[in-house]
Amino acid sequence: MSFIKKINSIVLALSLTTVAILTPTAAAYAEERGEVSKLAKKSQQVELTEEEAVTEEEAATEEEALSEEEAEQPELRAVGVIVRILIRGSIMYWKYKKYEEKFESVSESFVKKAVEKVYEADLKPRDYDRWDDVKEDTDLDSTRLASGKYIYLEFGDPDTYGLTHILARHHPKYWTNDGGHNSDDTLSMFDPDTEIKEIETIVHKIVNYSTSKVDNKEEMLKNYNNDDRIAYVGYHKDKEYKLIVSGNKVITLYPYGWNEVE
Repeated sequence: MSFIKKINSIVLALSLTTVAILTPTAAAYAEERGEVSKLAKKSQQVELTEEEAVTEEEAATEEEALSEEEAEQPELRAVGVIVRILIRGSIMYWKYKKYEEKFESVSESFVKKAVEKVYEADLKPRDYDRWDDVKEDTDLDSTRLASGKYIYLEFGDPDTYGLTHILARHHPKYWTNDGGHNSDDTLSMFDPDTEIKEIETIVHKIVNYSTSKVDNKEEMLKNYNNDDRIAYVGYHKDKEYKLIVSGNKVITLYPYGWNEVE
């Protein structure tokens, strides 16, 4: 055998030996890489699962927090949502979904004192009688119709007319449960968070309400000397109200077609 052939044989043998040695190592490496890849995928899946669990937990916690906040602020839920209002004895129940709020009836003197406190800065000595009570015909607010003609909101009486009657009959916080009803409409209630002074604003809105077909102010001027009780409808904050006027005095005011007592 020639020298060159011997060299080629030796190189070939060495190559075959190298391949034999490296083959299991390469296979092991490939297998290891495959296992690493599988582990990486599993790790990624675990991380995603944990992240989803955290997200779901946070969402549940946030929802629970909102529910607790709603429970602490039932009056806010009453605004603009459908409620059920029930009267059982001397208790008025406001039900919002699974929540319930109770209002216990109050005395007429409580209503009178509440109105007096709100308006005490504007009341004059002549507005009190000899027993130191505010007179029924005391003007608390007025809405102008024309020169020298106004619609007056008087202190009134819880049983008959005026601001005290509006509250005693149609406000859950000042409800007296007198059992009387001066209208054919279903008994309805203001939202519990309606302020006493806001009644003035609602009266103003209804007196000045007009459309292409209705002009309340014009109709009130026509009926200014009419002592009959006449109803006028208008809106405040996109909610409908009915105002009952006799001559130039407000008799009552209440939500019309919503917050009705069952």
